[in-house]
Amino acid sequence: MEEYRRESGTSNVRTFIAVPVTGPAVEAMGSMVGDMKQAGAAVKWVEPRNMHLTLKFMGDLPRARIQPLADAVSRAVQGELKFEMTLQGAGAFPNLRSPRVLWAGVGAGADCLGRLARCIDESTVAAGFPPADKPFRPHLTIGRARGDSAGALAADIISRNSNAYWGLVAVDGIHVVASVLTPSGPVYTSLARISLQ
Repeated sequence: MEEYRRESGTSNVRTFIAVPVTGPAVEAMGSMVGDMKQAGAAVKWVEPRNMHLTLKFMGDLPRARIQPLADAVSRAVQGELKFEMTLQGAGAFPNLRSPRVLWAGVGAGADCLGRLARCIDESTVAAGFPPADKPFRPHLTIGRARGDSAGALAADIISRNSNAYWGLVAVDGIHVVASVLTPSGPVYTSLARISLQ
């Protein structure tokens, strides 16, 4: 496991635990995103370099708690093997009638991700962190609708891609990530990477 990269300052760090998602599968989703842009859907898109599948959102943590968090994640995934997941389908939260969060789904590998999320939640709770605030549902957020009309335009395209296959993604490590919100969008920094075997 990489040690937490300490940064100066005493402020809290907005933190989450995630699997980075990169490669051809992300590029393949570009066609669906392009269709939504062409249709005029007002959506705040997740940049390809920021794509990730969140296993647990931790919220604002004191910097002194980052290393204990990384240690808890390391204990949680000890002995876990690398695997592949498939990105397929598309959907929206809370539903397609009023979509707010647009996402791509996970097919193969969803069970492994669920197990990792459960083990990470148990290990971090044992280390004194709060439990997950919602049940884990494996998905890759690709954008957030800005207003009702945006959702309506996006819903039709999402429906047409509900069974689309985007590709394989290798899962070989878990990251503890810092998120800094800026006017141009979030900036993510990996504070620790815990490798799977």
